[in-house]
Amino acid sequence: MDALKKKIDIELFLLCYNEQKMIPHALNYYTKFCSRITIFDNDSTDNSVELIRAFDENICILRLDSNGEHREDLLIETRNNCWKESIADYVIVCDMDEFLYDEFLAEKLLLSKERKIAIPIIVGYNMRATKFPEDYTTLITKQVTHGVKDRKFDKNIIFDPKQVKNINFGPGSHRCSPEFYTKNTRDELIEFKLLHYKYLDKSYLYERHQGYSKRMSSVNKENNWGYEYLLGNNHIDEVYDSSDYLLKVIRELPD
Repeated sequence: MDALKKKIDIELFLLCYNEQKMIPHALNYYTKFCSRITIFDNDSTDNSVELIRAFDENICILRLDSNGEHREDLLIETRNNCWKESIADYVIVCDMDEFLYDEFLAEKLLLSKERKIAIPIIVGYNMRATKFPEDYTTLITKQVTHGVKDRKFDKNIIFDPKQVKNINFGPGSHRCSPEFYTKNTRDELIEFKLLHYKYLDKSYLYERHQGYSKRMSSVNKENNWGYEYLLGNNHIDEVYDSSDYLLKVIRELPD
C-alpha cells in the first residue's frame, strides 16, 4: 500500500501510554498508508518512546503531561484539537490499539476522497485472542482475525479536516457531534471497520487495567470515566467468558 501515499494524504494522530507491546503492530500497519504520524505520549514509564524513535525518526512525538494521572478530560481535548492544522485529505485520530481496516482499504480510501466523503461510516469490533501476538513481522490484522461486533466502537476515527470544523468527541471518542464548514457534506455508504485489539490475553489486560487504575484521576472518578479499570481482574474474566461464547457461535455459523 506504499503507492497509496502518492494518491491520498492521510495523517495519523495516536495516543500512547505504556504501549510497548502494541507500538510495533500499530506502526507496522499504519506506516504502510499514512504520510505523517504524530504520537502524544502521556508520560509512559516503559520503553514506548524509545521504541517509536527506533522505528522511525520522522515520527513526531509530543508529550501529553497529565501529572502522572489518567485524565480523560485532557485526552478529549487532545483528540478534539490535535488535527486542526492538518491539510491532509483525511486524518485518523485513535488509540494505539485501534486499527482502521477493510479488505479493500486502499480502494475505499480513494473512493472516499473522490466522492468527498466528510466522515466515512465505521463499524467497530472487539478482537479476541488467547495469546498476545508477538510476531511483529506479520500484521496483527492477519494474526488475530476473530472479533465481536461492538457498537461502542463505531467510532468516527477518520474524517476530512477540510470539511469538519469541529469533531466534538466525547469520552473515549465513542460519540461525536461534528460541525462542518458548509452544509454540503456528502453522506454516502462507504464503510470501514475499526478493529480494537485489546482482549489479546488475560495477563496482558490484567497489567494494563492495573496500571490505569493506579493513575485514575479524581476527574475520571467523578465522571465515571474509565470505571472498568477499577473493577479488578474478575471483570476481565467475565468479559473473556462472554466473548468466548460469542466467538464460538461466530465460528459455528455457516459461511
